Amino acid sequence: MTIHLAAGQNTVLPSHSVRFQAVNASPIDVSVLVVDGNLRALSSDHFVFYNARSAAGVTLDDGNVIRLDLGEVDGTASAVLCVVSVDPATDEGTPLPRSGLSATLSDEYGAPLVAFEVPLVGSETAAICLELYRRGDAWKVRAVGQGYDGGLAELLTRHGVEVDEPEPTVPAPTPAGPAAVPLDPAHSFERAWMIFEDAARSAASFRASRDYAQARLDDELSASVADQSTRNSPAAAGLQARAQERHDALLAEAQSKFAGETTQLAEELRVIDPLLPRSLATFESTSWSARDASSARTDGLRLGELSAPDLGDLRVPFCVHYPLARPLWIVGDSAEAAPVVAALAVRMLVASAAATPTLEVVDLSGSLRALTEPLAALLAAPVVTIAADISARLAALSDSVDLAEMAARNGIADTVPSSRLVILNDFPHGYGAEDAARILHLADHGPAVGTSLIIVGDDSAAETDPGVAVLERIAQQVPSLGVLTVSDPWTGNQWILTPDRLPADPLQRASVLDSLTGR
Repeated sequence: MTIHLAAGQNTVLPSHSVRFQAVNASPIDVSVLVVDGNLRALSSDHFVFYNARSAAGVTLDDGNVIRLDLGEVDGTASAVLCVVSVDPATDEGTPLPRSGLSATLSDEYGAPLVAFEVPLVGSETAAICLELYRRGDAWKVRAVGQGYDGGLAELLTRHGVEVDEPEPTVPAPTPAGPAAVPLDPAHSFERAWMIFEDAARSAASFRASRDYAQARLDDELSASVADQSTRNSPAAAGLQARAQERHDALLAEAQSKFAGETTQLAEELRVIDPLLPRSLATFESTSWSARDASSARTDGLRLGELSAPDLGDLRVPFCVHYPLARPLWIVGDSAEAAPVVAALAVRMLVASAAATPTLEVVDLSGSLRALTEPLAALLAAPVVTIAADISARLAALSDSVDLAEMAARNGIADTVPSSRLVILNDFPHGYGAEDAARILHLADHGPAVGTSLIIVGDDSAAETDPGVAVLERIAQQVPSLGVLTVSDPWTGNQWILTPDRLPADPLQRASVLDSLTGR
């Protein structure tokens, strides 16, 4: 059975002998790059393409098919990148089409194993389709879909291969920006995720270069004092000084390269921010104040920013697919969490496919009044402010979801409610013994009928309450305070998530909330 992957998804390879090929509307070439744990090529000899058709475990056939015997791949390799690029016999300036590029893996007998419809922005002339990577004794495959406007030369340079010919010049975006960066609102999540991938790979390359410089310095300093008879001599001091100079030069080069890539990413984010749908844009974006902001359905939701202490000022947005497949749990004190909840709520409401989404809220502490009072017109029912009323409201919501599912199965679309956001504040304090089960029911069945769920409160009860423990396990956790680390799927490096908050400035906050009610 063929497994169809979406960008970012992975699966175990059932066979170590596989065939990689790709199909596209225009002529393309396939190639493979064998890389280490930092996605750097082991050497230029580990790039298999039409002018160098084999390496250990990798062979390019005449039919533009690459045969991989993963058991024979260099033992120091961590991954194999499967690449497509524009055929050099055609116009190299012509980008790969935005759709129609399909990458497949089959077994040695030709039976298809994995298929990936590679999504592109439309300006790329080369792309990494699939990443085959080791996990212990097994191999897995991840759908990547990372494109490069600068073509194969840029792709190779990014992964540590020296290219003889000059890298094609890619026109820099003009300061005005928006027209120079094509953006399809329906694929804006993908664009944000690609920026995250670029940042992750740049960060991994910088860290690897920095670690290499330090390791070499340590080795050279150790060598300079290995001989006890000369360790305090001028010659040893000279060796140490030269070792330090080489370290400093390597580190400066890595920092300069990383700073350039960081600047480029920051500029790309600045340029596309006004073009992003509100659910993905920063609150400073003009899309929140524009009355004619795009109403195209979005496919993503911004949760906050990712950063790392050793990466300076690098900040990239962290986004998830929308509609959500699982609830969000904002962990922490309800009052502290309120600005985070409000930021997520307004983004989820504007992301809704419905013309008039509705809001259901439980708020015993009253910490969400700054959200619910301006959005009173969107409330489907009064806010629950008394603990005794929680169970009845949750039961009614569960019944509504069940009826909507039944109506959808029977094709009675008119009776399916519009998109709805349910916010359960102060959880689990004040909630009854059966309420966790009702919330689980909403989490399991709500997404299929347009009901999304935000839980707010303390998760300590998960240690003693099985229902709360299940909710904690299935929810996407977002901290209101403290630190949540996110591991990127490309390099495995750790990032710190800082969740977005509704603007503190009263005028800016009012502008954001007004955009929901149309005032």
